Amino acid sequence: MIRRDFIIKTGLLGSALFVPSAASCSRELVAENEKFYTPVRRKVKMAMLSLQKQNWEHGIATQAFVENGDETMMILMAREAVTRQGADGRLAVISTANGINDSATPLEAVLRTAEITGDQSMKEAADRMLEYLFERAPRTEEGYIHHSYHGPELWSDSIYMAPPFVAYAGYPEEAYRQAKAIIDRLWIEEESLFAYRWNADTGEISHPGLWGLANAHAISGMTKLISHLPENMPAESEILKNFARKHLEGCLRYMRDDYLFHNYINDPSSFVETSLAMRVADSVFKGINAGWLDRDLLETALNIRKAVHQKVDDLGYVTGVPGPTTYARPAWSSEGQAFFLMMEASYDNLYA
Repeated sequence: MIRRDFIIKTGLLGSALFVPSAASCSRELVAENEKFYTPVRRKVKMAMLSLQKQNWEHGIATQAFVENGDETMMILMAREAVTRQGADGRLAVISTANGINDSATPLEAVLRTAEITGDQSMKEAADRMLEYLFERAPRTEEGYIHHSYHGPELWSDSIYMAPPFVAYAGYPEEAYRQAKAIIDRLWIEEESLFAYRWNADTGEISHPGLWGLANAHAISGMTKLISHLPENMPAESEILKNFARKHLEGCLRYMRDDYLFHNYINDPSSFVETSLAMRVADSVFKGINAGWLDRDLLETALNIRKAVHQKVDDLGYVTGVPGPTTYARPAWSSEGQAFFLMMEASYDNLYA
């Protein structure tokens, strides 16, 4: 297991832990946030907060605040994820949620909130989420967690939805095992891209489309999981780095002259969308900063970032992403807003 002082593994929360007052915490954090929030970023944030959110959307929005250092908003969003925790342990559930891995997306924020505030209920909520994933979530015969209650399928989306957060919580071996199972089943070698869905009953890919949003989740999931693997897993880390490098190459092979992508990456008749572009730039910034990606892709990532900024409208919506409820048309979405803020945080970190 990973050796960190995470409360879920160590029982760090106790009566001796200092719990800052809300007032003192707020004053300190607002001053820090001013360093990140340019006018356009603030508009994107406010538009994101205005949007209704399913479990993965709430979790990804929460993660954006983790990555840009906005601890005040992270704590508020994490507490709401716990308030909406289902009886089965899934976080951020509104009404009937079919997603399984999706509810793991707030885990890092919940754990960080527990550590910052000393709130025992946050630790217990994280415990319940992990217990659900490990013991009750439906899975294949080999133990790979289904993406949804709709059927026995693995989706490329799930590389992001659970493994990085399970690794952060202290279970990197299981996180890697789950991610690698998805990679093995959905990686299309000749394209260096991911198909969308694989069915456990048939043992075959059930949705072969090279969907931009699914590939966006996949590259982000691998990039984030790499950052949470411990030093005693060098072979697994190198495998993920190699896939991430190849995946970036596969995506960039289909990049348009305007630095954006089509909704189905290899189908120029599908609409031009923004989500994959943001995730590619974000992953390049993160990979260069972490040292596993060389700087050859930096100029491309910077041009992608410029192109994405042009897609932000006057109200702060990042336009052109696959939008709810069908995700089959260009619109805006909470996760699209969050992708923008993550990209901006990674850009700042690279140039800090």
